[in-house]
Amino acid sequence: MNNQHSPSQLSLDDASTEVELDFLSTIVLDDNTYPWNPQAPESDSYFDSLEQELPLSNLLSDAEINSTCQNFYRHTDKLWLVIDTQNALHQKFVGLAPHNLLNNLGKIAINIVEQVNRLGSTLSLSDQLVHCVNEVLPGWDLEDLEVMARPLAYSMRGDKNNAVEKTLATIESADWYDLSEVEQVRLSLAIALYAISYCQ
Repeated sequence: MNNQHSPSQLSLDDASTEVELDFLSTIVLDDNTYPWNPQAPESDSYFDSLEQELPLSNLLSDAEINSTCQNFYRHTDKLWLVIDTQNALHQKFVGLAPHNLLNNLGKIAINIVEQVNRLGSTLSLSDQLVHCVNEVLPGWDLEDLEVMARPLAYSMRGDKNNAVEKTLATIESADWYDLSEVEQVRLSLAIALYAISYCQ
């Protein structure tokens, strides 16, 4: 058996050995070690030196930091609401509608409710339902959607769950793709109603 190494093999071995030695010397000989216990009094000087190297406090004022934090928290709260709403829709309408339709209706419903609350809009519930469904099923005429949304909006004055359950009871097939276009719209309106009432 021949144990001789080719010149390229030797250069690769030498390079990896050099990298390993550099790494080892950095670990062993470097005086700036990370304080594994941030609560220890001697770790304060380490963190102070890091802050001196990158003075973030000079980049933003306190007002800008507070404003940025509030925007961040508002955005994360909205993301959690989107996730909660979509999870609720998936649990309620599992197997009845495609996942992407449920996700889109959830996001649209949250945006509409947020817009109504923020702007003090007088957008009726029927109009909110039409807006939701029009974005996911854009081939429909708005007047037709309004006619189909009115019974759900009026029944919402009572119990929202009852209105959704009544709609679900009138839809015969359980598979989205077996439904007629009218049944798909009715189901989408019921899903939008459930999403709007969930995130209010």
